[in-house]
Amino acid sequence: MPAWIEPVTGRPLWSHWQFSNSRLHSSASVHRTDFGQTNMSITAWRRLFIALLLATGFTPLIAFSASLTIDARLLPGGEAAVAELQQELERMRAGRPVPQLRSVAAGQGVRLEGLDDADGLTRPLAESRDPFAFSLLHDAEHVAVLGPREQAARARTLLAERAERRGVHLSTLGVLPGELPSPSDFEHLDAVLLLALPLHAADSQRELFARLTEAGVATLALTDAEQVVRGALLSVPGALDAPAFHRRLALRLDDLAAGRTPEPLSDRPELGRTWLNLDTASRLGWAPSFELLSQSRLIAEPTPLDPDAAVSLQQAVALALADNLSLAVARQSVEVDAFERDMAASRWRPNLYLEATGRVIDGNRARSALGQSPERQVTGGAVLEQLIFSEPALAASAIAVSLDRARRAEMEVETLDLALRVASDFLDLLRLRDRRHVLENDLELARAQRDQASRGLDAGAVGRGELSRFEAELAQARERLEQAVADHEQLRLALNRQLGRDATAPLSPLAPDTESSEWLGGDPRFTIAMESRDSLERWQASLVASALSESRELRALAEMRSATARELESRRRAFWLPEVGLEARYTSEITRDGEGERAPWEADSPLVQEGVGFLEDQGIRFPETGRDEWSVGISARLPLYAGGRRSIERDTSAARLEQTTLQDADTRQGLETRLRAASVELLAAWRRITLRGEARDHAEEALSLAEVAWREGSLEQVALLDARTMARQSALAKSEARWQYLKALVHLQRSLGMTPGPLDEADRNQLLGHVEMTGPSRGATKDPSP
Repeated sequence: MPAWIEPVTGRPLWSHWQFSNSRLHSSASVHRTDFGQTNMSITAWRRLFIALLLATGFTPLIAFSASLTIDARLLPGGEAAVAELQQELERMRAGRPVPQLRSVAAGQGVRLEGLDDADGLTRPLAESRDPFAFSLLHDAEHVAVLGPREQAARARTLLAERAERRGVHLSTLGVLPGELPSPSDFEHLDAVLLLALPLHAADSQRELFARLTEAGVATLALTDAEQVVRGALLSVPGALDAPAFHRRLALRLDDLAAGRTPEPLSDRPELGRTWLNLDTASRLGWAPSFELLSQSRLIAEPTPLDPDAAVSLQQAVALALADNLSLAVARQSVEVDAFERDMAASRWRPNLYLEATGRVIDGNRARSALGQSPERQVTGGAVLEQLIFSEPALAASAIAVSLDRARRAEMEVETLDLALRVASDFLDLLRLRDRRHVLENDLELARAQRDQASRGLDAGAVGRGELSRFEAELAQARERLEQAVADHEQLRLALNRQLGRDATAPLSPLAPDTESSEWLGGDPRFTIAMESRDSLERWQASLVASALSESRELRALAEMRSATARELESRRRAFWLPEVGLEARYTSEITRDGEGERAPWEADSPLVQEGVGFLEDQGIRFPETGRDEWSVGISARLPLYAGGRRSIERDTSAARLEQTTLQDADTRQGLETRLRAASVELLAAWRRITLRGEARDHAEEALSLAEVAWREGSLEQVALLDARTMARQSALAKSEARWQYLKALVHLQRSLGMTPGPLDEADRNQLLGHVEMTGPSRGATKDPSP
């Protein structure tokens, strides 16, 4: 017999269900007359029925589409982006049929809300996409928007008001598919704002950007950051994150292929970071600020493998900073830790959640509750919580901001340290190359002296002992040269790794010109700063003041001290400031059953109902069971005793603040000491270059005279060997003085928070701006020792 037929009577089971609605019991209930008082809310049955109906009866039949078409003009990458979308679809539908994506003519293909154009010009070019936020355009007078004609006109309209306020003449430079503007079209321009060029291949874009760079025009990409890789100078932080955009678009294409309605592309993912092409910046002669260098993804051209192609110190530092893995890890750590700010801010946002409760109590308790707490009950509700005041939450927000600033300053410190290591290794490589050249000359001289002694032995003019001494000197010279070659090769391998190149790639470093103004040699202010002890002390005082105000280390410690002080303040306030919050709760009963399911005054007995009616007429109200409930409350909580934990936390914060203060004082002293030592070493090394040059000239002259005297027999062999040793050591010392000067300069730059390398006019002004041009005369005392 079917389960829905009653075994006793054979009647359908639902014929025994009847509905009743009493005056006091507001919700309709279902009663089974033959099986006691089993009840269930009609609302619960209805909800369950609707859910099952939606889950089974209205499930649509899905038809899979084997192909999709899309307009490549809507994608910044054009045809290449279509291929990337196809790969993303294949990855998403692993093991399932993959729709084939084809490019079609303009105006055709799939239609998605939010996929309107390649540049997203339905949104304003503001905030992270604002090109005028860059100092690059501060002095620009003629700027053009380059892109497809319609897109360029729309972008110009969006930027026209801001350009007019800055006194910038903004024009458009429309390009057609497969065509490039001629040099005459942009010869009067200062900068070009680049839109996406989906109908221009990568090689065509490289040629375009090369023409613009050759004409001295700076290029700023507004949408496609990959244009920076192809030769553009810079991209805005709000440029499109192409991989993330392709993933989102592939999800919606997958929905279309499966017959589902896709969600709109409500927002376009942004990179959140500037891309900077260092090679283009170098060709334009533009020096980006250190802040821009430390916050950007640096793109650098690979160093040529031609052994004759020299690499400058500036190029080496740029290559090391570009896509460096350790810096990428540090930068990503900062971005991860930045979410702590959002976490701290989230405490001030409301919390909304749903809850469901099933409860069973004993029958006696249920009967004594008079219907308010039945034996079995299921309820559901919604709870809204809002924090009104909390000192720990306020402190957490301030501390998170300070710690984020400290981490970013520490990342800048790490960037400067990496640049200093690369610069030092670069100069050491040059030093070892010069040392090798000196030792090669010394080896040739030792070989020539050995050969001359050998001929003298054959002629009977030289004894066997003298020849053996020359042979020993030749072996030692060969050993010194081989060691210098080995040291040079080891450092070349290590430096290649730091530059992101193959370890065995040829590397020919370009020696800096210490006599040029880029290395202070040609700046008269540097000469004045070295003339006397007083001028040196004044220069050092100005350097110390500049370093203490610009130091990234001190900036990081200041933010750490601010965070620790705020933490200590919060720990102290926690003793007397309560935490205040608001809670709103709405509860609905889903079902009830068992003892106490009804209140006594809700009984069906006519006598009970008559009595209840009489009492209600007298103004006495009886509560109804099963009604929805709501409540709103404000609470304040102040812990009185927590096992001494709050006192320990306060003392810990105070000790941490003292530790940070001591670190700050120690860092200040160390920074001042290093800076003064670097300036003294810079001055001493500069003077040593001249002194050791004179010593080398005298040593070489003495060696020439000794060789003549030895050949004439008027000088002993020991004196000749001493003269050669002196000549070799003086040549090495002169070379060392040059590199000691340059290393002292890059260490001084690092102490001042400057990127090590050649100094432009702004850097020299920062370094020597406080030096008075009317210094002491050259006849005054020149003792520079402090």
